[in-house]
Amino acid sequence: MLRHTLAAISALLLTGTAALAETPRGAAAQLDEFLDRFPDLGPGFAVVVVTPDDIIMNRTRGERRAATGAPMTSETPIYIASQTKAYMGLLAAWLDAQGILALDSAITDHWPDLQFPEGADPADWTLRDLISHQVPIEAEMITILEAYVLQVQASDYPALIANYASAREPGFQYDNLGYNIYGAILETATGRSWQDWLDQVIFDPLGMDHTSARTSDFALDELSWGHIWQGEDVGWHEVRPKTDAIMQSAGGLVTSTDDMATWLQLQLRGEAPAGSGITAAMLAEAQTSAVDTHQDDRRNAIELPCSGYALGWNICDFEGHALYVHGGGYTGIRTMMAFAPDLGVGIATFSNSDNMTGWVTSRTVIQYLQFLTGHEDAESWSEARPRLYPERAAWLLDRRQDSLAEARAEERWGGWSWQPSVTELAAYEGRWSTGDSYLDFDIALEDGQLVARWGDYTVMMTPASPDLFGGQTQPLGDLEAFRFSRDETGAVTGVVRDESSYRRVAGE
Repeated sequence: MLRHTLAAISALLLTGTAALAETPRGAAAQLDEFLDRFPDLGPGFAVVVVTPDDIIMNRTRGERRAATGAPMTSETPIYIASQTKAYMGLLAAWLDAQGILALDSAITDHWPDLQFPEGADPADWTLRDLISHQVPIEAEMITILEAYVLQVQASDYPALIANYASAREPGFQYDNLGYNIYGAILETATGRSWQDWLDQVIFDPLGMDHTSARTSDFALDELSWGHIWQGEDVGWHEVRPKTDAIMQSAGGLVTSTDDMATWLQLQLRGEAPAGSGITAAMLAEAQTSAVDTHQDDRRNAIELPCSGYALGWNICDFEGHALYVHGGGYTGIRTMMAFAPDLGVGIATFSNSDNMTGWVTSRTVIQYLQFLTGHEDAESWSEARPRLYPERAAWLLDRRQDSLAEARAEERWGGWSWQPSVTELAAYEGRWSTGDSYLDFDIALEDGQLVARWGDYTVMMTPASPDLFGGQTQPLGDLEAFRFSRDETGAVTGVVRDESSYRRVAGE
């Protein structure tokens, strides 16, 4: 009799747990326990979960900057990289509805003299095509400049496209270029930057006070910094927040978990507060698939079949539920946001390191959805993922260290035996140019080491063999070769960097 009573109580408890887990709040409670099982997700890790009307989790743990110990809070602005595209997509829908910048206007309606590389015609493509990754050109130099180096003037885009773009195969191909071009067209068409438009249309009306396309809107110590793990003996390498110059339209926002909650609730409700100027039709436009992506093989950041791309949202399938998702990654950070309309939930994850945390941010999203839907593997994965993480983080560190060691061992470096004096190093100082001012960079001696500065892109140069230096942007980063040449007098006059030849600028 007692045995049957205990069995009945146990069954009741299990049923109650399962029922709780199938509510957004119950799943959030389980997710909280899941995250507590990770031995270390430092320096900082944050998760926010919402329904259309409630914030059911707003978890911020750890430090926004390891060197100072400053805490991560729900108001900390965190860089979200490519998630910027979804905000730009809603802005584009607003501008289209207002008759300011038509999504279905041709690129040449705005830049009639624009020349694409052979095999592509700008007259055949629209602004909607630009921000759904369909225009069949690529220009890595432009996207590198925008993301890492300096602000590209909107008026310079046609010339840069002519100089650096190449044709690619037609079809969907994720890239920053389309959003970069859209932002430049927006500025030339309206006389106002995409940053100002986002403030006016989205951030100010929705009261998103800790969201901005300009890091200068916040004190440096308020912002979350990026971090790269170098091992127990060394600790974290800091990555300073981006400057305004490289907060670009394809990846240029900081936001807080508080403001992310507002953003995700906007998506779930499908309408904005009265007086905001954002209509249900605009949100529907931004959430409507514009192109088939053919990513059913799960080879994407969320590891789900994803069939479409809207204006800044990947449209994926989680166990029969549509999931709108976008990730964001940059040196020292990994983030992801997602919402499922029919499940009525949104979730965003933030890490201020890149210590395999891209895997954790995406798996946290999936784990929550598994809890919410009562997935048969929810419990087993909730145990396995925290156990697997330290192994993955150790693997990444080993991989980075081994890759650097292999690169340093290449014969081209000559054994790294050259040890020039400070006087000898001074011969390489100056400004170096290809003739394109966007590619100019400076070399200067700083604390006895040569440092190359290309806008915000900073390379520490280490002597390898006479007139050859290996450069790195961070301690475990790839090696970049700087091979200098001399004239008949022995003066240093040229350098080859990244297969491009530079000459010393006269007078430098």
